[in-house]
Amino acid sequence: MSRNKVNYALIDDASQRKVSSNKRLKGLLKKSDELKTLCDVEVATVIYDPYKNEPYTFPNNDIVRNTFIKFKELPTLERSKNMVTREEFTMQRIKMLEEQLQKVRKENRVKEMTNEMYEVFKRKNVSADMNPSDLNDLVV
Repeated sequence: MSRNKVNYALIDDASQRKVSSNKRLKGLLKKSDELKTLCDVEVATVIYDPYKNEPYTFPNNDIVRNTFIKFKELPTLERSKNMVTREEFTMQRIKMLEEQLQKVRKENRVKEMTNEMYEVFKRKNVSADMNPSDLNDLVV
Protein backbone atom coordinates (compact mmCIF):
# COMPACT_ATOMS: atom_id res chain seq x y z
CA MET A 1 0.00 0.00 0.00
CA SER A 2 1.53 3.31 -1.06
CA ARG A 3 1.32 6.51 0.89
CA ASN A 4 -0.05 9.75 -0.46
CA LYS A 5 2.45 12.41 -1.44
CA VAL A 6 3.05 14.86 1.39
CA ASN A 7 2.73 18.54 0.61
CA TYR A 8 5.73 20.21 2.25
CA ALA A 9 4.52 23.60 3.38
CA LEU A 10 4.28 25.36 6.70
CA ILE A 11 1.31 24.11 8.70
CA ASP A 12 -0.80 27.18 9.47
CA ASP A 13 -2.55 25.87 12.58
CA ALA A 14 -0.12 26.11 15.53
CA SER A 15 -1.59 23.13 17.41
CA GLN A 16 -1.42 20.91 14.32
CA ARG A 17 2.13 22.12 13.68
CA LYS A 18 3.12 21.17 17.25
CA VAL A 19 1.53 17.71 16.95
CA SER A 20 3.26 17.12 13.61
CA SER A 21 6.56 18.34 15.06
CA ASN A 22 6.35 15.94 18.00
CA LYS A 23 5.42 13.01 15.79
CA ARG A 24 8.22 13.68 13.30
CA LEU A 25 10.69 14.29 16.11
CA LYS A 26 9.95 10.86 17.57
CA GLY A 27 10.36 9.32 14.12
CA LEU A 28 13.70 11.06 13.57
CA LEU A 29 15.02 9.94 16.96
CA LYS A 30 13.86 6.39 16.21
CA LYS A 31 15.72 6.48 12.88
CA SER A 32 18.85 7.71 14.67
CA ASP A 33 18.62 4.78 17.09
CA GLU A 34 18.07 2.31 14.22
CA LEU A 35 21.08 3.69 12.36
CA LYS A 36 23.24 3.37 15.49
CA THR A 37 22.07 -0.17 16.21
CA LEU A 38 21.92 -1.66 12.73
CA CYS A 39 25.05 -0.08 11.26
CA ASP A 40 27.16 0.11 14.43
CA VAL A 41 28.00 3.76 13.83
CA GLU A 42 28.40 6.66 16.20
CA VAL A 43 25.31 8.87 15.95
CA ALA A 44 24.80 12.30 17.45
CA THR A 45 21.48 14.04 16.87
CA VAL A 46 20.66 17.54 18.04
CA ILE A 47 17.22 19.01 17.38
CA TYR A 48 16.18 22.50 18.35
CA ASP A 49 12.43 22.49 18.92
CA PRO A 50 10.70 25.89 19.15
CA TYR A 51 8.29 24.42 21.70
CA LYS A 52 11.03 23.40 24.16
CA ASN A 53 13.69 25.43 25.96
CA GLU A 54 16.36 22.73 25.70
CA PRO A 55 17.36 20.97 22.47
CA TYR A 56 16.65 17.27 22.05
CA THR A 57 19.84 15.23 21.94
CA PHE A 58 20.33 11.60 21.07
CA PRO A 59 21.62 9.41 22.66
CA ASN A 60 22.49 11.84 25.50
CA ASN A 61 24.20 15.21 26.03
CA ASP A 62 27.61 13.79 26.98
CA ILE A 63 27.85 11.43 24.00
CA VAL A 64 26.67 14.16 21.61
CA ARG A 65 29.21 16.61 23.04
CA ASN A 66 32.04 14.06 22.76
CA THR A 67 31.04 13.19 19.19
CA PHE A 68 31.08 16.84 18.13
CA ILE A 69 34.42 17.40 19.88
CA LYS A 70 35.91 14.40 18.04
CA PHE A 71 34.53 15.77 14.78
CA LYS A 72 35.95 19.25 15.40
CA GLU A 73 39.37 17.77 16.28
CA LEU A 74 39.64 16.00 12.93
CA PRO A 75 41.96 17.64 10.41
CA THR A 76 40.08 19.95 8.05
CA LEU A 77 40.78 17.71 5.06
CA GLU A 78 39.43 14.64 6.85
CA ARG A 79 36.45 16.53 8.23
CA SER A 80 35.38 17.96 4.89
CA LYS A 81 36.07 14.80 2.86
CA ASN A 82 32.42 13.71 2.67
CA MET A 83 30.77 17.05 3.29
CA VAL A 84 28.93 18.75 0.44
CA THR A 85 26.88 21.89 0.14
CA ARG A 86 23.37 21.81 -1.22
CA GLU A 87 24.66 23.19 -4.51
CA GLU A 88 27.33 20.49 -4.77
CA PHE A 89 24.82 17.79 -3.92
CA THR A 90 22.39 19.14 -6.52
CA MET A 91 25.12 19.29 -9.18
CA GLN A 92 26.19 15.71 -8.39
CA ARG A 93 22.58 14.58 -8.64
CA ILE A 94 22.09 16.41 -11.96
CA LYS A 95 25.27 14.85 -13.36
CA MET A 96 24.17 11.37 -12.29
CA LEU A 97 20.71 11.84 -13.81
CA GLU A 98 22.20 13.17 -17.06
CA GLU A 99 24.42 10.09 -17.27
CA GLN A 100 21.40 7.85 -16.69
CA LEU A 101 19.50 9.75 -19.38
CA GLN A 102 22.35 9.31 -21.87
CA LYS A 103 22.48 5.59 -21.11
CA VAL A 104 18.72 5.19 -21.62
CA ARG A 105 18.86 7.22 -24.86
CA LYS A 106 21.66 5.00 -26.14
CA GLU A 107 19.72 1.85 -25.23
CA ASN A 108 16.61 3.24 -26.94
CA ARG A 109 18.62 4.06 -30.07
CA VAL A 110 19.94 0.50 -30.22
CA LYS A 111 16.40 -0.86 -29.82
CA GLU A 112 15.09 1.48 -32.53
CA MET A 113 17.79 0.36 -34.94
CA THR A 114 17.14 -3.29 -34.12
CA ASN A 115 13.44 -2.84 -34.81
CA GLU A 116 14.21 -0.95 -38.03
CA MET A 117 16.55 -3.76 -39.10
CA TYR A 118 13.77 -6.31 -38.60
CA GLU A 119 11.43 -4.12 -40.66
CA VAL A 120 14.01 -3.92 -43.47
CA PHE A 121 14.36 -7.71 -43.45
CA LYS A 122 10.57 -8.12 -43.59
CA ARG A 123 10.16 -5.72 -46.52
CA LYS A 124 13.35 -6.85 -48.25
CA ASN A 125 14.16 -3.22 -49.04
CA VAL A 126 14.97 0.07 -47.34
CA SER A 127 12.26 2.69 -47.02
CA ALA A 128 12.86 5.77 -49.19
CA ASP A 129 11.84 8.15 -46.42
CA MET A 130 14.41 6.79 -43.95
CA ASN A 131 16.72 9.33 -42.36
CA PRO A 132 20.30 9.13 -43.78
CA SER A 133 21.81 8.95 -40.29
CA ASP A 134 19.51 6.00 -39.52
CA LEU A 135 20.71 4.30 -42.70
CA ASN A 136 24.29 4.84 -41.62
CA ASP A 137 23.53 3.38 -38.16
CA LEU A 138 21.92 0.32 -39.78
CA VAL A 139 25.07 -0.33 -41.77
CA VAL A 140 27.33 0.08 -38.73
